[in-house]
Amino acid sequence: MGKKLDPRDKNTVRAKGLPMTRTLEKSELRYRRLFEAAQDGILILDAATGAIMDVNPFLVHMLGYSPVEFINKKLWEVGAFEDIKASKDAFRTLQENEYIRYKDLPLRAKDGRLIQVEFVSNVYSEGDDKVIQCNIRDITERKQAQEALKKSHELLHEQSIRDHLTGVFNRRYMEETLERELLRAYRKKSPIGAIMLDLDHFRQYNNDFGHAVGDVILCEMGKLLTREVRGGDISSRIGGDEFIILLPDASRDVALKRAVLLCEQVRLFQIQFEGKMLEGITLSGGVASYPNDGSTGTALLKAADDALYRAKHEGRDRIIAANES
Repeated sequence: MGKKLDPRDKNTVRAKGLPMTRTLEKSELRYRRLFEAAQDGILILDAATGAIMDVNPFLVHMLGYSPVEFINKKLWEVGAFEDIKASKDAFRTLQENEYIRYKDLPLRAKDGRLIQVEFVSNVYSEGDDKVIQCNIRDITERKQAQEALKKSHELLHEQSIRDHLTGVFNRRYMEETLERELLRAYRKKSPIGAIMLDLDHFRQYNNDFGHAVGDVILCEMGKLLTREVRGGDISSRIGGDEFIILLPDASRDVALKRAVLLCEQVRLFQIQFEGKMLEGITLSGGVASYPNDGSTGTALLKAADDALYRAKHEGRDRIIAANES
């Protein structure tokens, strides 16, 4: 049998230390390989001073700065981290909390590109010292995909509330908005003007020239309403050649003046179709207001519709206010 090792023997300690040293070396080599091959950017900072001690190839490639431009610099001395105050504040937070995460942080690459990254930092011990490891993940493609999805949802929403031909809002949006505006007007004790409009003899244009000419007239009407109403007003096409404009905080007199102006503008239409000038386009309208002419959405719209009917009955090309004698 071999000689039994005495744990007090220096040779024994040395013999025992060899495997431990090799294990440590293997561990360090494994870490270095992971550090070099990582598909995220990694920075190692001195936790006491904030000086950059190491940077991996992925981050060098991502931002375009050479290792020399990183090593021994403070985080806020590297051009990518151009918000100096934010970088210093982040470092102080790290020293206090030993963890920090930014889900969406813009970094400026050396060539000027703005790169969106997720930034996670932790403080850990390395022997007697503390270091900070910063993991920096490029999320630019993810952000672009999210932005594209957001725009797609916004477009779908816009399409769901707009009349596809004229560009003004549709009936559903008008009805939903009217209910909201009535609640707001009730709380504020403010009025709402309502204008109901109808193109005169519109069916005749379709019969004489075809539906294509009717679409052209409706498009011009949509442009007029978009151009002439206030930013907070709601113009909508509720079907055929009928339109409604809701005017929050507008009295009946204000709504009446606005409707008369629209009527005058329609008389000035210069619309050509297949080389022919379309003449005699006119508009009739009825005006009502909340709460004087109706305290509910249904009552308000009926009052405006009744006034429109009177305008049609009395010869068209005119605006009449509800309850007008």
